[in-house]
This record gives sequence, structure tokens and C-alpha cells, in this order.
Amino acid sequence: MAYYAIYCADSADGGRLRKEHHAAHMKHIGQHMSQLMLAGPCPPMDGSPREASFLVVEAADAAAARAMVEGDPFHAAGVWEQIVVREYKPVVGAWAPKA
Repeated sequence: MAYYAIYCADSADGGRLRKEHHAAHMKHIGQHMSQLMLAGPCPPMDGSPREASFLVVEAADAAAARAMVEGDPFHAAGVWEQIVVREYKPVVGAWAPKA
């Protein structure tokens, strides 16, 4: 198992779609709580109307991490226009796993 940082950038219509599909998204998140180390929205900044989502998940590999996110109703509904999955190695900090 490894950790993966996942950044999901919203589509142009993501704000409206987020509201419409939020309950289904939260149900999906609830089904994957054991994999989620951290997850939440990234509010718009600097006048940008678009949000994003950021997650750190534990998965067997990058394909499994991507599959979890691509199974999210936000993905199917078009909330996210881009998903970036990168292996993540937490080393230090209050949220870093204890050795």
C-alpha cells in the first residue's frame, strides 16, 4: 500500500454541479473512509470562480487510487474536468504517519 495525492480541478460548470451531486458524492466518500487520509474542497482564490478537490488516499497502486476517484459521482457528473494522481510520501508534520 502507498499514499496518493489527488487533485481534481473543477469544470466550468463545477460549482452548480457540486451542489446538485453533493449528497451522492458524500455517500461515495463514506464508502471509502478507510482509504481516505485527508479530503476536502479547495475554495476558489484570486477571483477564480472554480473550486477543486484535494485528497490523500491509501491504495495498492496509482490505478486503484484513480479508480476510487473516477468512481465518484462528481467525476461522472462532470464536476471535475481534470484529475491528477501522484504518489505521495508523507515525511514530517502533524498529519504525517508515525513511524
